[in-house]
Amino acid sequence: MTLISILLFGTGVYERIGIISAMDVELAYIKEQMQVEYVDTVSRRIFARGKIRGVECVLVMAGVGKVNAGITAEILASKYDVDAVIFGGVAGGIDPKLDIGDIIISEKVFHHDYGVIEPGGFTPWDTVGYAADTFLVRLARDQAGNVKFQEIPEKICKETGHYPRVKTGRVVTGDQFIASEVKRQWLEKTFRADCVEMEGAAVAQVCAINRIPFLIIRCLSDLANESADVDFDAFVDYAARNSSVLVVEIVGSLKQ
Repeated sequence: MTLISILLFGTGVYERIGIISAMDVELAYIKEQMQVEYVDTVSRRIFARGKIRGVECVLVMAGVGKVNAGITAEILASKYDVDAVIFGGVAGGIDPKLDIGDIIISEKVFHHDYGVIEPGGFTPWDTVGYAADTFLVRLARDQAGNVKFQEIPEKICKETGHYPRVKTGRVVTGDQFIASEVKRQWLEKTFRADCVEMEGAAVAQVCAINRIPFLIIRCLSDLANESADVDFDAFVDYAARNSSVLVVEIVGSLKQ
């Protein structure tokens, strides 16, 4: 992290942005927008360094799960000296008011599978969470109004002309793909969560340790219920594209 970024931590003076996703499909559009200058491999991860709309970036696919995400975030912090980290991708919807295609901008991020199991059940330990950078959150909300998202497929909303809603909210993370209405309700009640995924809190924790601002952007590919695996396969490409479009818009707006 540069001296100027340390002095202006959280104010939006970010010279190099780390961009992470778990899967190739979540990075495809972002890669198309990047002018790659060089590529190298660290810990079996391919890091592409270049510019997106004039902003210096390091782009990497972490792989699925918290360990993969944490390793990758730490490499971005220690080797590439990034000034902020943005994680973009898909998620399962928890808030019942949301639908497939809607987008969550992280306000807080929690580990939902970190805790203790006793005879009476599971008690989570992460009740405070990690707060996303307030400047990046505001910027994401502002830029969401400039993005031309793809129309939500008719097979989701049963009619045409519908576009994603964008909400600032709570993201919960665990090493589990959630496809259970019972679990969805538990996550909603316990954390007041908006969406669930498998990487964000690990990235947030690493960023907090390294004092690096972070932001998580997630587009819903499913609703974390018994249809989640079918919906994920059907809508992951759509959801990944919309998440990526917003990430690119955010990064481009950082150009001074």
